[in-house]
Amino acid sequence: MIEKNKIYNEDCLITMSRIEDNSIDLIVTSPPYNKGYWSSNRNLNNGFKTKSRRIDYGEYDDNLDPLEYEANQIKVISECLRILKPSGSLFYNHIDILNKHQTIHPKWVYNFPLKQIIIWDRKNTPKLDKSYFFPINEYVFWIQKDKKSRTYFNRHNSIMNKSIWSMSSDNKNKFAAPFPKSLPINCILSCSKENDIVYDPYSGSGTTCLSAKELNRNFIGSEIGKEHSDNSISRIFNKNYNQNK
Repeated sequence: MIEKNKIYNEDCLITMSRIEDNSIDLIVTSPPYNKGYWSSNRNLNNGFKTKSRRIDYGEYDDNLDPLEYEANQIKVISECLRILKPSGSLFYNHIDILNKHQTIHPKWVYNFPLKQIIIWDRKNTPKLDKSYFFPINEYVFWIQKDKKSRTYFNRHNSIMNKSIWSMSSDNKNKFAAPFPKSLPINCILSCSKENDIVYDPYSGSGTTCLSAKELNRNFIGSEIGKEHSDNSISRIFNKNYNQNK
């Protein structure tokens, strides 16, 4: 059985294997983007060196073959939809990888019932490649359980009620790739009720779970990195959280 209001230090597929069908009200998450594969530290077979910024996730090596990464993400999303209630929503944050003057889009999301694509306007970017316009956008893919589902949604509760969400990244959070609290807060306010269960399969520094707790929701998180898992628990329960880790 799974316990609520807890971060599990394990692969999210292990956590979800213990979660019952149709039991989660809302999922808000952002997986590692597999930038390790495309990073400047990697020489491809033709000798071309990429320029993407590598993100250090600690114990997790964000460096899978692209086909393996895609298969893993399809499996994760499928499990998310299995545990999601018919009225529930999955908000899945991802990006385009810009590589060799081409765009690699997270096309696997279109295998699922995609309700809406939300643009996250980050306002700035660390990507300074001279061959592109500055890429300041990310995506938040709003996915429903199935094509017949009627997802719970209350736009009047939203703090951002249009399909472009403008918010800077959380520079005070020293986790490798945090999103701002306003992102999960907007999802939680719009698509869940008090005492509902919010799950984040890639909980990182615990921003989704912390937001759920502060908004009187229950939460469950999965985080494969032991240090990040420990720090997120400290952050959520105010136990001498060290934000420099």
